Amino acid sequence: MVWIFQLLALMKKEFLAIWSDKKSRTIIIIPPLMQLLLFSFAVTLEVKNINIAVLDRDNSIKSQEIIRNLSYSTTFTNIYRLQSEEQLQEYIDTQKVILAIYIPQNFAQKIAKNEEVSIQIIGDGRKSNSAQIAQSYVQTAISKVVNSQAINNTIVSRNLYNPNLDNFWWILPNLMGSLSMLVALLLTALSVARERELGTFEQLLVSPLSSTILIIGKTIPPLLISVVEASVIFLVAITFFDVPFVGSVFILFLGLISFLFSIVGLGLFISSISSTQQQGILGAFVLMVPYILMSGFATPVENMPQWLIPVTDIISLKYFLILLKGVFLKDISFDMAISLIVPMLALGFISLFFASWMFRKKIQ
Repeated sequence: MVWIFQLLALMKKEFLAIWSDKKSRTIIIIPPLMQLLLFSFAVTLEVKNINIAVLDRDNSIKSQEIIRNLSYSTTFTNIYRLQSEEQLQEYIDTQKVILAIYIPQNFAQKIAKNEEVSIQIIGDGRKSNSAQIAQSYVQTAISKVVNSQAINNTIVSRNLYNPNLDNFWWILPNLMGSLSMLVALLLTALSVARERELGTFEQLLVSPLSSTILIIGKTIPPLLISVVEASVIFLVAITFFDVPFVGSVFILFLGLISFLFSIVGLGLFISSISSTQQQGILGAFVLMVPYILMSGFATPVENMPQWLIPVTDIISLKYFLILLKGVFLKDISFDMAISLIVPMLALGFISLFFASWMFRKKIQ
């Protein structure tokens, strides 16, 4: 029973050390809240407020109808009417528009005669993704004029789990995962490094605490703080941003604890090889960038090269983001949740093993 009191004493010391340290206190409170509000509105794959240009050589009722359809759309902010090919080139070169539409002469006559007709859409390849999406919007508007009856009768679109493609519904669960990872990783990355800077690391080495208790005592406080931080983000998501939650709270927090357990192990490993807090912060950010980019946060993992996809299997954030969107929007089963939780726990034990190994090495 002695080890329980030792563990509780160490955990109390760790909580006090985190709160008394200005850097750690700042990490807990300010960045996650600021990033939650900023990224919720800033991070979006939607393409809005598009500026386009139109060079209409036909000036017919049909061509005017196309331009009118585009102007009625809330997607397009400005539609510039151009007079020459040179002006069209200038508008794209200067990035005044993301794409331009060229309507040729005799456009309406060819439609009336059921002859083959083409409209040229010129996109800015420097903004490839946005230009591609904007082109699809323009093609839809043109199709309504050129072949409206066929389009309306053959295509019916429906989106499962997010019917209106609301940006908040996918970005808030992703932010819950990435921001809780940020807090857990930085707190643990500073843990041992802070002890070295303050000169208390040597006192820990000569204390009667075993290396196992030291590791557990360093693990639990950041994990609990990160759980509280994630809970705040969860409440903000479902109340302030009206993101639906249709799944199990038990599965959500079981997955959350499993994910943070894997991240805490990585943070302790970084901290064990860092001599200063600055080195710990640098190591955490070096790890965070590939973690977020390869997790499927913004782009699907399936879009990556085939040789890179297997590497994402060691990214615990990938599993957690799938679980988060599953419990928020889909109500995934417990069996499916377990298939995501087990890899996170396995990665947590592996990272904690290496952190413990490095810690013992430092003690010896």
